[in-house]
Amino acid sequence: MNMVETLVNQSRNVLDLMKQLKKVAGKKGSKRSELIEKFTANQHSFNVYTYASEEARQSKEVDVLKVKLDEFSRQFDAARYEVDGEVNEEQVHVLYQEVLTAYNDMVVALGYDNHVVDIKKF
Repeated sequence: MNMVETLVNQSRNVLDLMKQLKKVAGKKGSKRSELIEKFTANQHSFNVYTYASEEARQSKEVDVLKVKLDEFSRQFDAARYEVDGEVNEEQVHVLYQEVLTAYNDMVVALGYDNHVVDIKKF
């Protein structure tokens, strides 16, 4: 497996966790905290992989996805540091769609069209 494929696979892991996190965004408690932790760890791995490939480093689509993931992640900052922290669920849903669009743009640009997700069903 090459580094670009590893990056694509890791970005999908991030999306899967993001989907779970979106579902519990407004629910306070340890389950949400655990998902925030898993999401953050997987996002970090994705960011590391972006530096391991020259193709990824030069891709504007990878950069856009990184920015969108950061914006999504920031919505959970209050909950990241306090179990009962408030999360703007409406903004989470908006950014979720933006991340999916950025992900699809990235996988197409990197030649992994078969990894495109159906935004309406994901």
